[in-house]
Amino acid sequence: MRVFAPSLAVCLLLASTAGSIAQDTDPVRGTWRQLEQRAPIGVEAPTGSHVIAKDQQVDWQRPPFTYREAVATGRKHAKVVVVIYDPVLEAKEGQRLQQWLGASDPFEFSRILVDVIRDASWGYVNYQIVDFLHLDAYPKKVDGFRYDDDRYLAVRESKDWQPATTSYRAVFEENGLIERCNREGITEVWMWGADGFHFDEFAFRIPNRAARFGPSDNPWLYRPYDIPEELDRTTWVMGFNMEVGADNMVHSYVHRVESICALAFGDGRWDPQTRRDPWNVFSRLEMDFEGTPSMVGNCHVPPNGQRGYDYDNPRRVLSWADNWANYPDLRGDAAPISSWAWGKNQFGYQRWLLGKLPKGPGVVRWGDDAEHVAYRNWWVYVANTDEELPGWRGPATDLLTLPAAWPPASGR
Repeated sequence: MRVFAPSLAVCLLLASTAGSIAQDTDPVRGTWRQLEQRAPIGVEAPTGSHVIAKDQQVDWQRPPFTYREAVATGRKHAKVVVVIYDPVLEAKEGQRLQQWLGASDPFEFSRILVDVIRDASWGYVNYQIVDFLHLDAYPKKVDGFRYDDDRYLAVRESKDWQPATTSYRAVFEENGLIERCNREGITEVWMWGADGFHFDEFAFRIPNRAARFGPSDNPWLYRPYDIPEELDRTTWVMGFNMEVGADNMVHSYVHRVESICALAFGDGRWDPQTRRDPWNVFSRLEMDFEGTPSMVGNCHVPPNGQRGYDYDNPRRVLSWADNWANYPDLRGDAAPISSWAWGKNQFGYQRWLLGKLPKGPGVVRWGDDAEHVAYRNWWVYVANTDEELPGWRGPATDLLTLPAAWPPASGR
């Protein structure tokens, strides 16, 4: 029996959101590709971004916005390659580094992240891991340094790590990923390693970034490092450490959310105490406005938090966090909240925060005379940054088809 469900585009699009904004149902090419190239301004930082001074006035305007229903709604298909730096240690009886450390399993943890993001985005982001590259290697760093077994095992005793960061270009070039990303439509690479490998928890390169998003006063909001410029689309590189738990993996993803939302909504400025764009409102904390309710919070500080990493604080405060289910209309009473809302642990909190991200159809307007406009669905910016992810399609067959190695019937 075939069961058909109406698409989110049909069920959820609100007619009132169209306004004077153009409608475009072609989800294939992002409108950013028509923008003129613009050179970045500011001083280049170690993260590869260009940074302006605090409160510096700049001549920059948000590019024209075109609402595309097919971008904002439905289910999207995002391809990922997972690169695991897990050398074989001959001096440790041929054990892999992960095995010798008794560390987390990058294969299983990567699948956990796929599920977490699918759940939090209500099925909008459907990651497909198209390949696991399990490497008997150490990553090459930007200064050309690369550990071997002897040097790595020796330095683990002193923790006097060689300080250079991993070269993202080398990761891509040595694993044929420039060609694969361009040819196969891969938009993300998730890297796994161990202490001392020194890749960032996330990095990303946005083509023509200076024309698409406002200049930032924070070097950590945009982190292109040396991700190859030959890549023809926005490419995200997540960096995970197998020596810590799944909570840290999701923690890294939430930092990614913070950065892209500060660019997409805050025009490169993250300051909840003074700014009133959607992201800066979302991350407002009672801690900064004592006696007034929190909103949702940020990666390090929950709505009832009093310091960083305060995930199990039993303190109860008022919060408007639940009102984000009706975004952009945040009116309504604040409700008491404590760490019981997310299970009193970091993993639960990071999932709780991701679940609060807006994911509805239509647009949001803000600013003087509501001159700023963007997608209501924040996952467009988080994972479909170029607005070019294809729609997710299920299998071609409607028959229940078992694996080839499925055991034969027992005779009943």
